[in-house]
Amino acid sequence: MDLSKLRRGELIAAGGGIVLLFAMFALDWYEVAANLSTPFGDLSVGGGGVRAWESQGFTGTIADLVILAAGIAAVGLAVVTATSRTVALPVAASALTAGLGIGAVVMVLLRMLFQPGPNEFVELRFGIWLALISSAVIAYGGWEAMREEGTSFEDARDQLRDRMQTGETAAAPGPPGSTAPAAPAVPPAPAEPTTEPAPPSEGSRPPPRPAP
Repeated sequence: MDLSKLRRGELIAAGGGIVLLFAMFALDWYEVAANLSTPFGDLSVGGGGVRAWESQGFTGTIADLVILAAGIAAVGLAVVTATSRTVALPVAASALTAGLGIGAVVMVLLRMLFQPGPNEFVELRFGIWLALISSAVIAYGGWEAMREEGTSFEDARDQLRDRMQTGETAAAPGPPGSTAPAAPAVPPAPAEPTTEPAPPSEGSRPPPRPAP
């Protein structure tokens, strides 16, 4: 892992991702309390702190998954950059981080508006405010990484589209029953003799003719 490969935008996004994950799993987002009027006076009943994953429901679960994906993508962008052999990364990596960061900001705002209970009985805690700030930091870090690469969301979209088209073209099968013609076999050229014939042996020589 080479940390010198990390640029400013990737460092900012990674820092925001770590803080966002910490806010999701370690800090309370809500404080549930009810003020009841009794004949003996006002009584405050506290329900304790509620974290992000403890306030479920379909909307809350979808929002939590988007926020979690933003934190993982921000940290993953820095890890992939530091461990890659090449400096250049796919344009879609920084664009995905920026997009998820923007989505996380929207989801945290929705969690602030749609609280787990009546608003008069629920107070927002520090954890959800920290999650909002760190989500904005992730979005800014991803955008800064895109700016350092000199790319935009349109470039990332075109790159993904080109890769999908290339993959579909490579995976497309040929017509049924079609086979590539085999190359004709070329017979080897006859070998030329490289040695001279051996002289006849003594036993194979004809006898000398007698003198007249």
